Amino acid sequence: MSNQNNKVFRTFIGFLLLWILFGYNPQLTFSTNEHSVLENRLENYMIEHEGNIAGLATIVIDQDELIYKMKGYSNIEEQVLVNENTVFEWGSVSKILIWISVLQLVETGKLDLETDIETYLPNDFRSKSKFEDPITMHHLMHHTAGFDDSYTDLMIHSPTKKNSLREVLEAADIKQVFPPGDVVAYSNYGSGLAAYIVEEVSGLDYQEYVWKNIFEPLQMTKTAIDPELDDNKWVKEQRGEVQGYSNALQLIEPNFYSIPIYPVGSAMGTATDLQKLLQALLAEDGTPLFKDRRTIDIMFEPTLYYPETNIPRVANGLFYLPSKSQHVFGQGGNSKAFSSSFYVDRKERIGVLVLTNVKDENTFTSGIPEIIFGEYAHLENDVILENSSQWTGIYEPARVPRHGFSRVYGLFLRSNTKQSGSHNLIINDLYYSQLEPSIYKAEDVFSMYSVDVYSKHPQIKKMLSNTYSDLLYVPYYKHLLEWGGIILGILAVTFSLIYVLVTILKRIWNKKRLHIFLFSQHTLNLLMFTNVLWIVYKTLSMVSYSFLKPFLTLNVIYIVIVLVNSVFFIVKIKSTRLTKYKKLVWIMTIICAFILCVNILYWEFYY
Repeated sequence: MSNQNNKVFRTFIGFLLLWILFGYNPQLTFSTNEHSVLENRLENYMIEHEGNIAGLATIVIDQDELIYKMKGYSNIEEQVLVNENTVFEWGSVSKILIWISVLQLVETGKLDLETDIETYLPNDFRSKSKFEDPITMHHLMHHTAGFDDSYTDLMIHSPTKKNSLREVLEAADIKQVFPPGDVVAYSNYGSGLAAYIVEEVSGLDYQEYVWKNIFEPLQMTKTAIDPELDDNKWVKEQRGEVQGYSNALQLIEPNFYSIPIYPVGSAMGTATDLQKLLQALLAEDGTPLFKDRRTIDIMFEPTLYYPETNIPRVANGLFYLPSKSQHVFGQGGNSKAFSSSFYVDRKERIGVLVLTNVKDENTFTSGIPEIIFGEYAHLENDVILENSSQWTGIYEPARVPRHGFSRVYGLFLRSNTKQSGSHNLIINDLYYSQLEPSIYKAEDVFSMYSVDVYSKHPQIKKMLSNTYSDLLYVPYYKHLLEWGGIILGILAVTFSLIYVLVTILKRIWNKKRLHIFLFSQHTLNLLMFTNVLWIVYKTLSMVSYSFLKPFLTLNVIYIVIVLVNSVFFIVKIKSTRLTKYKKLVWIMTIICAFILCVNILYWEFYY
């Protein structure tokens, strides 16, 4: 071999060694293969569940790799496919914008997370605070400020007036029912209050603040946040092309509702626009959202843990997603006809967003994040398991209205916890295995709903904690009395219905004289019951509380009439010779009216 050939050969060997040492990265090849496997898993999952899809857009970011999947129809009836210009409602994923705004103001020194929020509110603001203990911004971020919930004025179809955020918050039918820090009860009102504080501290209207400090820096030109979409005409036009569906893929009409406390759920836009926010939260330094690179890391540090455990629950407003990596945080969302989820694992630099035009959808909004982040795996501890019988009983979510007529809804949300074996539990037919004392994991559910933590509370006694709310122990006697009252009310209405029908038939067939007072009272009972059903129906149809006031007032009039009639009936019974049968009917009439009045007063179906 010539010297020249030797020199070329040595040069080649040198380059080869340098490439092996510094250029070749077997992990990169593995990562690429892993990315391909993950994409195939997603595709197979979507094919497996394609019968559940109306329209779907999902984006996964893994380091610098991107998976973007679109499936189904934005409008099934018109066979319009989901595309890059399809807009989806974010629902509660909108709250992420609130917490980013808050931390931006913390970064500039204008806000402190542990300061009484009264410091930032106007002196004449009509606060809902009831307890002496101060509410802090962290209480609002953790949903531990103590506010109850409301099923009126949450979403309104075609509102006649657009009120300011302050006006909506002051008019909200909300009360503070728990001391700050006592229980976790997911609160749209509390989140909206945090957004209003952003307004007060920054001097900008909330949506103006978001546009200036989030949307414009990220060039999110295909997203809107105004409750009527007046801040983005393009989004408003595109929303007219999209329909929303039930889980059975039935068209929901109407399916566009205005959200008065708009910061908590009004954001809407394309998946690729929301991807820009996801990328910013995954960026190493958090730019351009934050000036200090430490802020983005602080945002994803746990600030609230499950009671008496080291399991994270909330990180500055972002909820913990039980997963294999155990450091995933984000938010799920639902509107009248859309569902979404948005989760970030900053340590692994993985993020996922899912947008669908299906109400209360879980197959994809929960299933896809579980595929990406892996199922929750509890760290094994060498501990002695507890006897699970101590946690049996009835539990009700803390996140329910605790005043007004809509608090009756809490009856239908209660869960029954039973013991299974010595160490495990069954809750509403779901099996929970004990991981360690007080910590239980559900089988056959998405990781998002898998972990339940029990604890003892000094006032509430027993408490069950899961992702979005604590569940409070309800004594059996209270549970039975409340359901007993409802059942007696139904029986009273049934008696009135039978009496009215029999009386009418007798009147038709035998021409018997109508006893006007008895007949009127039973007819009144039926009209009152119909009125209550109407109130419930309109509440579920998302009307304002002001719309319901006249119907609630009718129930007050009913109670007054019953009181007057009862006095007359009692006098009649004592002063008139009646057969046993007629006397029984008169007494039953009084009892039925009394039972219905008690139900109206107890469940507050009045104004």
